[in-house]
Amino acid sequence: MVKYPKRNFLIILIAPSGGGKSTIGHEILKRNENIEYSVSYTTRKPRFYEKNGKDYFFVSEKDFLEMKEKNEFLEYAKVHGNWYGTSLSYIRRKNETGKHILLDIDIQGAKNIVRSGIDAVTIFILPPTEKVLKDRLIKRDSDSSEVVSMRLKNAAAEIDEIGNFQYLVINDELEKAVQTVQSIITAEENRVERYEKIKEIFYGVNND
Repeated sequence: MVKYPKRNFLIILIAPSGGGKSTIGHEILKRNENIEYSVSYTTRKPRFYEKNGKDYFFVSEKDFLEMKEKNEFLEYAKVHGNWYGTSLSYIRRKNETGKHILLDIDIQGAKNIVRSGIDAVTIFILPPTEKVLKDRLIKRDSDSSEVVSMRLKNAAAEIDEIGNFQYLVINDELEKAVQTVQSIITAEENRVERYEKIKEIFYGVNND
């Protein structure tokens, strides 16, 4: 089978807290061998089901700020009182594998990456209504009522940013949302500008 090499890219999932981007991201990773997850750094405490090095690299604020001062982050932001950041060296290592890299990050981080000029596809995940978002945050049962209220307030500002990103997926039915994200990734993989050596391979020149 003749293979046409393509440039890999970042896949950025963005959503208000409780929007479902992590669940969708996990499904995408399960279904695609050519996509790897970017593990971010954070200063927040892990939830009971989260594992260090798999969900996040959980670090102290002191360690995080030291990394920030050394310019070790591709992007970073303080969200809900905690720092989050994507390691530049980590992304470079992952890039060398030839796979796409999936990032589950906040609005600020996504905008910073877009501004950096790195090839990235941005997908905003939105629950169908505010009520659904509130219900999901409450059912998650990992935050106090005060934190839930803060996340809902922040969600309004985050939703105002939708126009800054490329795609919108309404997360009403999980499987449908996952399939829509998958379709976006497949379409982006087949952009002409991401193909390399089209003529050489077509005409049998330097075809390994």
